[in-house]
Amino acid sequence: MRRIALLSLMTTLGGCGSHTWWNPPFSTGTNPNLPVGTGVNMGRVMGDGVAVSPLTTEPGDIWPGPLPPPRTLRDMERAAPPGSPPGGRGAAPDRAANPLLAPLPYGTPGAAAPATVTPRPVPAPAPVDRRIIVPNGNGTSTVIHPDGRIETIPTPK
Repeated sequence: MRRIALLSLMTTLGGCGSHTWWNPPFSTGTNPNLPVGTGVNMGRVMGDGVAVSPLTTEPGDIWPGPLPPPRTLRDMERAAPPGSPPGGRGAAPDRAANPLLAPLPYGTPGAAAPATVTPRPVPAPAPVDRRIIVPNGNGTSTVIHPDGRIETIPTPK
């Protein structure tokens, strides 16, 4: 009998340190695992009545007015002073008074017609090598041609 009394006393006193018999979680006591917070959502989760003011529209007109119509070439020509080049960039520069300005090429308005026109030769475009050369590391290279052919050649030194 003493053994049973000792065993039941030890079992009863063993649970005294966890505070579960006098402060059970989720019912009458505090929950140590409860998240801490004071926001509106936390109040709603806890079941409190939270008063939140509804969103309202901003008073007045917040949008800008209509865009102005785009300028046309006719509007730009009307705004340009007389005698200015098209586009209204101001008066044409006096090339005779300023020697630093290059003479106008033949064919532009205001250029003097040369006595003889000698055409400049147009250089031929340089040939473009479109091959892909991949060195193999063993003294050879793999060449991939634009038409899909593949060949292996010795690597030049």
